[in-house]
Amino acid sequence: MRLHVSLRLRIYLVLGLLMAVTVGGGSFMLWYGTRLQAFFTNIFERQMQALDAGMRMESSLAAQRGFLTYYSLDFDRHWLTRLTEQQNTFEREMTRVRAFASDETARQLLNEIEAGFVRLTVEREQVVALLDAGRRNDAVVIHAGARRRFDTLITKCETFLEDLRQKLETDREDGIGRMSLVNSMALAFLPFTLILGMVLTLVLSRQLLGPIRRLAMGEDHLVAPDEVAALETRMHGLLERAVQARAKLEKSQATLLATERLAGVGKMAAGVAHSIRNPLTSVKMRLFSLQRSLELTDNQSEDFQVISEEIKHLDHIIQNFLEYARPPKLTLKRASPSEVTDDALTLLKLRLDAQRVSVDVERENQLQQILIDPEQLKEVLVNLLSNSLEAMDGPGRITIAEHDGFIEPTGRVAVISVSDTGPGVPEAEREHVFEPFHTTKQEGTGLGLPIARRIVAEHGGTLTLTQAKGGGAKFTITLPFDAQSQGGARWQ
Repeated sequence: MRLHVSLRLRIYLVLGLLMAVTVGGGSFMLWYGTRLQAFFTNIFERQMQALDAGMRMESSLAAQRGFLTYYSLDFDRHWLTRLTEQQNTFEREMTRVRAFASDETARQLLNEIEAGFVRLTVEREQVVALLDAGRRNDAVVIHAGARRRFDTLITKCETFLEDLRQKLETDREDGIGRMSLVNSMALAFLPFTLILGMVLTLVLSRQLLGPIRRLAMGEDHLVAPDEVAALETRMHGLLERAVQARAKLEKSQATLLATERLAGVGKMAAGVAHSIRNPLTSVKMRLFSLQRSLELTDNQSEDFQVISEEIKHLDHIIQNFLEYARPPKLTLKRASPSEVTDDALTLLKLRLDAQRVSVDVERENQLQQILIDPEQLKEVLVNLLSNSLEAMDGPGRITIAEHDGFIEPTGRVAVISVSDTGPGVPEAEREHVFEPFHTTKQEGTGLGLPIARRIVAEHGGTLTLTQAKGGGAKFTITLPFDAQSQGGARWQ
């Protein structure tokens, strides 16, 4: 009895073998590549930095020797200043290079260099003191010993550098050997992959593509009538779905064209708003001038006041619209968000006092400095505090809580929450308040919260609205820590 193996099983078998070889080889390459990356990182980040620091130490010693000699010749205090700078450079590079000393021999050599440099510093000060006192002959004797010590230290620095170069060469040869191993493994996996690919091609060509071709040509003799017949029955469904997909595509294209037209209208509206703002400002200035120059009755003064307020309201609407349509770019610098919170409270102090609203700031310590745009972040906090004041419409309490947190996958974040004792926002409306032009205020523009969320999003953070414990609104800002704030050193 002949065992019949279906086309599906044969394709799955070959694909499984191909995937096993590919995944196995890829996993090995990934694992070994990670080890190589760590290996080369150690070479270039540690040994190269140690080599650079050692060369700077040697250069600094040579410069100090020359500056001391120059001072002994012309007594120019400028050389002593340069000498002090080079001494500081040597000490700084010595500190750097110690962090990269990986064996006892290197550490011992650095200890000898440091001890010799300390003695050299004392002798240098003695030479300068004797020269300043006019005892040149005594200074010459000590200076000669100092020059010999300089030469000895420079020789030891060269010995240290040569040891680093030898280690770097050894690691380079080790790296070449590891790369050769990777190449050998790749060459070993390649024939298996090619063979399996050829087998898969043969199976597909003889068992699938051939019958489909004969089916398309109208031939009756099929190698695999069961599977190809099933394929034939499905072709009609594929054609129907293709027609439906084409209809959806045409609809999507129409939607895209409409979106482009709306974008053009938005740009035009922004330009119109900008053009309106200038004459509006002129009208406001002329109105102010008329109000000061004319003798107005009480009713006329009230009319002027209403007109001024309405013009101010229009100007505020245009300003928000322009800021939403053409958002300014962030100007990032390192600052604590707590300082921004304090600036926002200072800005609104008179308004808070006038409305008899108390503010509680809950923080254990100032939030850590991170990369933010303080001015735009202050605009966000002022907007949230203003919303709380308008929501309470009278005396109340605002609570600002600050703390560090951790959110996956962002990592460490600074969290600032603003809660009030107002009526709050219904759950069904909480996401809508961040939509442009959505507002429940009679004179609101509906752009304040969308602008605030955009600013926070450009910082890489989030702005959310929930219900406070007392029933009021609670806005929560999260701002991510950058690499330096997380503990790295990429930002200066």
